[in-house]
Parts: sequence; structure tokens; C-alpha cells
Amino acid sequence: MSDLPVYTDGCFGLYRIRTDESKDYPEEYLEDQNMEIWYKEISVFDHMKYELGQGGMEVTMKIRIPQQRGLIDSKCVCLIDGQQHRVYNATNITNKDGYRETELTLVRPEKEIEEMK
Repeated sequence: MSDLPVYTDGCFGLYRIRTDESKDYPEEYLEDQNMEIWYKEISVFDHMKYELGQGGMEVTMKIRIPQQRGLIDSKCVCLIDGQQHRVYNATNITNKDGYRETELTLVRPEKEIEEMK
């Protein structure tokens, strides 16, 4: 018998990165997607940390959530415990028990992005 996936490690708010081009120079801001998604944290392997570190990116977390096909991509930010984590990669998988999940690799953003109120 297969076990249902459990997402009890935490919950994040989902934001989409938008660009305001009405000013002299484009400015990024966060748009609240009004979604809170529960997740489970998974291990980040050393080779992934090393590879992304070579490109100047710091992996902050790797998490799994119920499948969110097409909703989350690299133009999204997850707000976890007041900290911004930019989505580097979102991969849709089927786990060993046959349940569909989305795996997110999160990195430290180059700079904090303001939320548009």
C-alpha cells in the first residue's frame, strides 16, 4: 500500500516577479498570488550546491509541493519565514508511490524585491 505525501515542514507565500516599465528604467516588483502552499523539505546534494555556486548562486532550499504544473516558474519568489527565496527551477515529478509533485530549487535572490501593495 502506498503512503500519501505529507507536506508538514512549512508553508510559503507565492509571489510573481513583474516589471514596471512606466518609469525611466524598468523596475521589478512582487505581485502577491494570494496562495499559501505547504511543502516538505528535501536534501540538497553537494554537487548541486557546487555547480550553482560556481555560477554565483546560493541554493537556500529544495522543497516538494503538490503538483503545480504551469503555476510556478523562475519568475516566482517564495516567502518563507519572512525571507525571499527565488525559484531557480521547478520540476514536475511522479514520486515512488505514483503521486505527482513539483520539486522547487530555491536560491538566494540577487537583491530583495519590493512587494507592490
